Amino acid sequence: MGGPLAPHVFLLRLKPLLASKSLAWDPRNRRKTREFMIEEGLFEEDAYEIIGRLGPEHYVWGPERDDNGTRGEVWRFSFPYTRQIPPRKPIRLYIKLKIWTDALGDAGIVMSFHDEGNYE
Repeated sequence: MGGPLAPHVFLLRLKPLLASKSLAWDPRNRRKTREFMIEEGLFEEDAYEIIGRLGPEHYVWGPERDDNGTRGEVWRFSFPYTRQIPPRKPIRLYIKLKIWTDALGDAGIVMSFHDEGNYE
């Protein structure tokens, strides 16, 4: 895997993408992500705000190669979240992100954003 500093370095690369609003929204399983977002009343902006709160303590695994062979490192995070719908129970969010470097610098996408256990 990436070693103890790897999540920290990944998150340092992620912050400018969030700040410049250049982290693309491109979930692989659109249905799972869309259903979760609608159920919770969340918009993409809400997801980006949550992603911005990720810390190394939320790291689960990565970096790994993308299953589809495209460039970039895939990272998975688990973030505590309280459901907005009754009974407002605490859950974990499954957040999968990818960053790569191209001619313009770092680029990235949100690959998954839904409740943990509802994997792709």
